[in-house]
Amino acid sequence: MESPTETMHVRVSRTENCILLTTADDSIEIRTDHWRDANKVRNDFAVWLFLPAAMRTGRALHVEGEGSEETIRNARRISESWESWMPHHFNIVDVSFDTPSRRAPGETGGTRSLCLYSGGIDSTHALLSRHRKGEQQTLLTVHGMDYRLEDEQKFCALKSKIAPFSRLVGDGHIFVRTNAYATYRKYRVDLRDAPHVSHIFALAGCTFLFSERYDNAFIASDCRLDQQFRTPPWGSNSVTNAYFDDGCTRLGTLDDHLTRTEKMPLILSSKEALSSVSFCNNYQMRPDNCGRCEKCVRTKLMFFVACGTVPEIFADVSIPSHWYRNFDIATEYQRVILLDILTCAKRTSRFAQVPNAPALYAALKSPIARETKKNGGRKRMHGRALKVLSDLRKKFSR
Repeated sequence: MESPTETMHVRVSRTENCILLTTADDSIEIRTDHWRDANKVRNDFAVWLFLPAAMRTGRALHVEGEGSEETIRNARRISESWESWMPHHFNIVDVSFDTPSRRAPGETGGTRSLCLYSGGIDSTHALLSRHRKGEQQTLLTVHGMDYRLEDEQKFCALKSKIAPFSRLVGDGHIFVRTNAYATYRKYRVDLRDAPHVSHIFALAGCTFLFSERYDNAFIASDCRLDQQFRTPPWGSNSVTNAYFDDGCTRLGTLDDHLTRTEKMPLILSSKEALSSVSFCNNYQMRPDNCGRCEKCVRTKLMFFVACGTVPEIFADVSIPSHWYRNFDIATEYQRVILLDILTCAKRTSRFAQVPNAPALYAALKSPIARETKKNGGRKRMHGRALKVLSDLRKKFSR
């Protein structure tokens, strides 16, 4: 591997169906069924794909061919943000191209929009909302993230599941395959305490591969803006997403004024949306939803508190009395999710119908839920938090 003082040079090769990005040590491959629509000149997308590796090593990043001055500035801004959030892990990066250029918005000749779509709650809500407002968009789904590259069978099952919704809200659907995650794992971009950093770079890279054809690109927010302040640095966020901008195309964040529970009624109102959503953590069940894993349980609760019902999209639609055991209330992100559920339950007058809601709410507001990890770490803290919850549950059940 090159020493950290050397520049990371990225070469770009284009062949039919494949774009290959290579450095002295690494390669990222992108394959797409819409290769004719991929950029013929702009190489800004290569910056977004290799930026996390450069941030990890502290090396300058040079991409051959043409890229914009806006990308040069904005890539540095992204790296500055990540260094400020995780100074022990990331570094500020300088970016350059063989031919830096300045671009004027509107080069594509219109306002075509490209929207990232995973099949999850957030992207489904964002697309349905845009569709009902009369907005048009092409969809982009990336294979190599939630689904392993070698697992064609499951990804094809996902494509079949989401096809009716895709036809409803999109004027086309682009599918892309990339092995970018192999490079991110090599450089340990994601950490145990920050496990969801790298995905935005793979998504932005695949999106900007088509920036010569689209003026607007969009990704759905995971959390409401105030909730983003409470969670650990998340790869996709309303701060750095806006810096994925090459001067012509900019990545916008949709729905960061909504919590996830607030998205449920709209999804429930559309049979195409409801039948398409896939979010299960149990890989063997994907693209179906098991109803038992942590992600399925919390989604069932969100549907129930927001809409008063659990739709028949889970293998198990029940809400057991011990549902809260799937959550680590010593973890900030989990507390945000649980408070969202319980706050919505209060707003919709369903708080009393949520099993063990009073005890859980009291536990979330107790000092144990606000302590930081120390003297034994998360496992010990989780055990102490569950004990507080257990004691409070006994108190409230008297």
